[in-house]
Amino acid sequence: MGDDRTQSYYFLNTVARAVAVLDQFTGPDAELGVAEIARRLNLHKSVAHRILATLADLGLLANGNTNGTYRLGVKSLQLGLSYLRHSPIDQVAQTHMMRLAQLLPDFAFHVAILDGVDIVYQKTIVGARANWWVSPTLGRRYMAYCTALGKVLLAYLSPSELATYLSKVELRPLTPTTITSAEALRRELEQVRIQEYAYDNAENQADRCCVSAPIRDHTGRVVAALSLAGLKEKIAEYDREQLVAIIKEAAAAISRDLGFATRRA
Repeated sequence: MGDDRTQSYYFLNTVARAVAVLDQFTGPDAELGVAEIARRLNLHKSVAHRILATLADLGLLANGNTNGTYRLGVKSLQLGLSYLRHSPIDQVAQTHMMRLAQLLPDFAFHVAILDGVDIVYQKTIVGARANWWVSPTLGRRYMAYCTALGKVLLAYLSPSELATYLSKVELRPLTPTTITSAEALRRELEQVRIQEYAYDNAENQADRCCVSAPIRDHTGRVVAALSLAGLKEKIAEYDREQLVAIIKEAAAAISRDLGFATRRA
């Protein structure tokens, strides 16, 4: 993001409102009406109606199954697919994730990026025996502080960026092992930077654990994270250090394919 002066000069409130309306359809609600959109965004109903009608005319929204409601349109799908087609991380990660799924068929493998206070799943490949994984994940958002993917991405923020993140998020307990203290999270993230991987000890879902490692671009910047996710009891059947080594090597291989070259001693 640019500085405040640049944003104030170029920022268009009309466009921002339209994007805010579209954002309402990224959650669990497949269809929404004018009144609900107006309530959520504190807009006058006539303004919400004009925005929704314009987005529908442009193909980004379509009429819902219930009269007076809207859902995402074909143009939104086309934009999302175009993003995936042109995402270098998505293209590069494909082969490595397929190899992981063949090597460890009991697990699911994910790539995610950080967007605001959430992680957003970019890609998922599921092993042949991971029949416990039934939820679609592409584009799904989760809170960062309670996932291995999120902890990796938070660990490489600058101190000011991390402070901003902590000022915006509520560290709510989702399971008995969720980290809910800012100081404890800071200590955890420091350890993640040292060991270059994160572990989710059933902190987001009580029956699942994850291991994650950073993906770097050609400049060395952490741009995404790769994770291995599995049922808690299934992960317990494996050597944890071996799983960590496998996921770290796969993330390093993806980083090399993105142009990152580690310094030699």
